[in-house]
Amino acid sequence: MSETAGTMDGGGRPLFSVLVAAYNQAEWVEDTLDTVAAQSFTDWELVVVDDGSTDGTGDRVQGWMDRLRATRPEVRMVLAPMPNGGQSAAMEHGFGLCTGRWIALLDSDDRWLPEKLERVAAAVAADPAAGMVVHPMYVIDDRNRRTGDVRPQRAALSEGDLREQIRRTTRHVAPATSAVAIRADVFAQLVPMPTKGFRTAADAYLTMGASLLAPVRAVHEPLAEYRMHPDGNHIRTMLSADGVKRWVELQTVIAEHFGLGAAADRNSFFLRHVFALQKFQGGPGQQVGTYARLARATWSDAAFGPREKLIFSAFWTACLLAPRPVFRRLWRTFQLKQTGFDKIGLRSTTDSSI
Repeated sequence: MSETAGTMDGGGRPLFSVLVAAYNQAEWVEDTLDTVAAQSFTDWELVVVDDGSTDGTGDRVQGWMDRLRATRPEVRMVLAPMPNGGQSAAMEHGFGLCTGRWIALLDSDDRWLPEKLERVAAAVAADPAAGMVVHPMYVIDDRNRRTGDVRPQRAALSEGDLREQIRRTTRHVAPATSAVAIRADVFAQLVPMPTKGFRTAADAYLTMGASLLAPVRAVHEPLAEYRMHPDGNHIRTMLSADGVKRWVELQTVIAEHFGLGAAADRNSFFLRHVFALQKFQGGPGQQVGTYARLARATWSDAAFGPREKLIFSAFWTACLLAPRPVFRRLWRTFQLKQTGFDKIGLRSTTDSSI
């Protein structure tokens, strides 16, 4: 472990600990960290966990920290190498090294806009009871070009006191890692993490857990850029039966960890994947039964307007009636459009693991 020590905010705790879990992102990680250094709000420290990278990511991070140390010695920075254990293990390890009052998460290939932390700090000041602050993100490709999409695309971010809603349905709309900041005392209640058996998607557990512990504040402007690669891991996972099964297992582990296994059966986002899994490998009776549950959950989903509910319902009906080979094509088209990969292309569709 290497550390650049300094004091911030008069020697007290910084407002933000920027926590980055990095694995084999040597091509992007310095660009990512440049967007942290460029923040208009300067009360932050940086903790990067190199999760067993084999492509020199750790060396890139160390070189970047050495360069920043020369001009900003007051900034506390920690590089913490660890054996490859997956995103949840890396975040949990990194959180143990954070001293900030809020933990601002950042994926090692994404980018922040310069005013990101300033806007989040204003939201924190305006709503001291909030335990998590979220915001949308622009989508960019592997050349830093915006695709025109903003995530989330078709559902509004959930905000306010979500506890009763999640207990009833487990349904909430949260952004990906780089658009999430969690109050440190809330984060502390979410470790150890039950998702360490999965390679990625730690944010799914953290955002649900934080929403169950305290109100959520949303900033309604994109403050980060979410990078999508033509060989993206998540999309390749979601195009295979094994990948969808693994995703359903992850969501089930999260729901059951909070004692909400039964409530997940009223979550349209969860049920669309259960339905897809039945279409991939289940029998007609299983498909019809899951479709009926999905249809009910879609029409009662407060995250969607009437138009979205109608479109989704028609699509799931078409999927139910489609033969399996046709469903595979429909599911692929749906996933590409839902994620925005239809605008950047996809190099490979081999299976991958969550």
